Amino acid sequence: MIRPFLALAILLAAVPIHGAAAADLDMVPAPLNPAPNDTMSFFGSGWYIRGDLGYSRPQGPSGSYDGVPFSHLSLAGSAVAGGGVGYKISNWFRADVTGDYIFAGNIQANYSLPGCCAFSDKASLGGWAVLVNGYVDLGTWSGITPYVGGGVGYAFMEAAKFTGQELLPNALPVFTSYPQHNTGGFAWALAAGAALDVAPGVKIDFGYRYLNIADAALAADNFGVTPKLKSVGAHQFRIGVRYMFDN
Repeated sequence: MIRPFLALAILLAAVPIHGAAAADLDMVPAPLNPAPNDTMSFFGSGWYIRGDLGYSRPQGPSGSYDGVPFSHLSLAGSAVAGGGVGYKISNWFRADVTGDYIFAGNIQANYSLPGCCAFSDKASLGGWAVLVNGYVDLGTWSGITPYVGGGVGYAFMEAAKFTGQELLPNALPVFTSYPQHNTGGFAWALAAGAALDVAPGVKIDFGYRYLNIADAALAADNFGVTPKLKSVGAHQFRIGVRYMFDN
């Protein structure tokens, strides 16, 4: 009779111990997640920076002096350097904001006024261009991603102090100089190129861009007339580096 009671007592004593152990197992704390890094969550979501160097060759502007077209206009090429910040929206589309400095290149303009005289002006022309750009990436093959794109923005042109040579009939040439003159206006661009993957998050960008600037002008001369350049364009051949923060 005692043995059954003893066995029952042992069984009842073991039940709470087992339950407590099970309860302890059920209450294992969940692992703590580290606090998100706000900086990496911001820069690790498609943002990139870029830097570019290249050669800018002026193309196709027309010029005039008091409504008289230039008989000859030449513009020399120069270097261009810039940088920007962008965002990769998807595998097919990205956008960036860029700022570029176009180093000054020499210009020469010749023109004649009917019944008066002939002129030859020399100066240098450079400036800044700030653009908002969009690109379509056309897929990646063996680490190479071709793209096309375009942009719009504002260009600030700097025409350096220039010298004018005035040729009067039956007289010696007259040389005069005029101060620097700055003009700004709407600008647009078309671009194409290819990016090469060289390291995680690093791309080398080989690109071409046509940049069109609305107008530029030299300083007013002694007659109060401003020689003008209309629709200044440039073919730019560029090489740059892009760094993606999310790789």
